[in-house]
Amino acid sequence: MTTRMRLAGAPGAFAILIPLLLLLPGCGRRGAPVAPHVVGPAAVQSLQAEPRGTGILLTWTRPSRNQDGSPLTDLLEFRLSRAVTAPTPSESATRPLFVPLATVRADRPDNAAVQGTAYAYRDEGVTPGLTYRYQVQVVNRRGETGPSSEEATVDLVSAPAPPVALRATGRNGVVELEWQAPVAADQTGGAVVRGYNVYRALPPAAYGAQPVNGRPLPETQFRDIGVSNDVRYTYVVRSVGTDRPPWRESADSEEVSVVSQDYVAPAPPRGLKAIPDRGVVALTWDANAESDLLGYLVYRRELPQLVAVRLTDGPVLGTTFTDRTPKPAATYAYTVTAVDRSSHRNESAPSAEVEVVLP
Repeated sequence: MTTRMRLAGAPGAFAILIPLLLLLPGCGRRGAPVAPHVVGPAAVQSLQAEPRGTGILLTWTRPSRNQDGSPLTDLLEFRLSRAVTAPTPSESATRPLFVPLATVRADRPDNAAVQGTAYAYRDEGVTPGLTYRYQVQVVNRRGETGPSSEEATVDLVSAPAPPVALRATGRNGVVELEWQAPVAADQTGGAVVRGYNVYRALPPAAYGAQPVNGRPLPETQFRDIGVSNDVRYTYVVRSVGTDRPPWRESADSEEVSVVSQDYVAPAPPRGLKAIPDRGVVALTWDANAESDLLGYLVYRRELPQLVAVRLTDGPVLGTTFTDRTPKPAATYAYTVTAVDRSSHRNESAPSAEVEVVLP
């Protein structure tokens, strides 16, 4: 009774106590639900587009991380989109409208080529004279979509006609190519040819994405020094219709096949010396400098005969040889030749002759 009277007599205590209770944290108090933190795949950073034949080739590399830097382990697919416009100045502020183009599965796609982490998709539904812009988005197996990649743009001028009459000649470590320009554009109404790109392949492999030459060739010939002897190569040449990358190329020229072969013989050995003794003749000479040298052959001519006879069954690896078959009191003339490792076993001209008289 006393306590009740004291509280009733102190109305100001409630005014102080209630705000303090409201400031205390609620134990187990329910609040608004918090949405889980969703982390989608990172954007593709390497989308490229370039004219290729009658279409446009898109290439990109699959990302390995999510947007927060964690490993991307549940990649499902790539979604390609495309915007098509008439050629406009680059400073135009009009935002192109991107529409879905294709979906490429991350694993074993049936509409794209994959090599390691690199993907290639060919867009054949294009029309010359228009501008094509592309983007790609990454989707994981939970359906989460990453941000769009940066745009890859191609101004699709008409493709020129391919070169004609391609010929190839194989030499020692070199293939020389020659071709003829297509019929002039002013006679056919096609695109003007700005240069040529050369592509090389090792059958049955396909031609790579990059030409052998660094920049389009202004002339109708090319000397390929990046080949090996006794290996069969195939070549095609494409006309180029633009002044700067991405190159607008023609279809392939006719394909040619060639094998580079070594027909160049080593230099004749030098410094041959012959020292006769009883029943033997010791020969020495200087080593040749050729990198493909296999060895040396030794020849002997008994004077006054005119024809030399080879003394060695095969090439001698060193620079010495001992003839153990001479006849006493005979006069001999010795020569040495050098032989290379090519499939033709090219042999040099003979060294200078050295004459000896046996005791």
